[in-house]
Amino acid sequence: MYKKILVATGGSPWSEAAVVYAIALAARLGAELHILTVLVIHAAYAMPDMMASSDLVMESVERQGHELLAQATEKAMQAGIVFTTSCKWGNIPETILQTTAEEACDLIVLGSRQVAGRKRLRLGSISSIVASKAEQPVLVVKQPPPPVPPALLWRRLLAATGGSPWSDAAVDHALSLARQQQLDVCLLYVDAGRRRPAPDTPVAVEEKGILALVEARAVAAGVSYETRMAYGDVTDGILDTATQQQCDLIILGSRGLTGWKRLMLGSISNAVAVKAAQPVMIVKRFLHA
Repeated sequence: MYKKILVATGGSPWSEAAVVYAIALAARLGAELHILTVLVIHAAYAMPDMMASSDLVMESVERQGHELLAQATEKAMQAGIVFTTSCKWGNIPETILQTTAEEACDLIVLGSRQVAGRKRLRLGSISSIVASKAEQPVLVVKQPPPPVPPALLWRRLLAATGGSPWSDAAVDHALSLARQQQLDVCLLYVDAGRRRPAPDTPVAVEEKGILALVEARAVAAGVSYETRMAYGDVTDGILDTATQQQCDLIILGSRGLTGWKRLMLGSISNAVAVKAAQPVMIVKRFLHA
């Protein structure tokens, strides 16, 4: 399904986790991996007293970048996967997007630390910026994969649906991935409009219709699935269900909001990606696996 994967590394614990995860995923899928390091001069080196030694600063940054690539290369060689590397100066999100296009990658893997509340909205993150602009699916990971054989990297997926075009894209992507990799799928609908009803309360017509449509698509795809309902906060419903159902991956759709609208309003996919312990894959509405 994914023939070439891009992973970006910057030396942080979460980007190192992304490299390990991307290598394991490439080994599982038989995909080629492109490892990218984006070189930037941090604010500490941009002080006036440092400008006279700017050449030395750039040399130091480049040396650190190549050291990061060497570390990632060693891991990739040990895994026996096909890989390439690049080390580029530039804006980190834009360079990731540009390199993804140049290398014809069909999946981006990024690491992310857990940042919540106003700090998340104010600062944003590289993963959320890339996910908002990328045409390819973006897989956000917080930690390396568990020490299991590559064949067991994913066993059960969660795809959340709300009846929107972007959640339809997520469901289609999840079903396609499940079919190709023989995975189980948990299809979730979260009713944000009411609290959990009494056990004998009938399912609302709208909810029943949305679940019936995704069930029909799962049957047509020939995958093993079950449907779940949750109530209240959508983000919490997704996170709680993913944990309860022991899902290894959460797949969500996104409209791809950008700029101030993304920062002020946020999105379900961003909120889940920030809080989830599991990897979260963000898929755009116009992508079909």
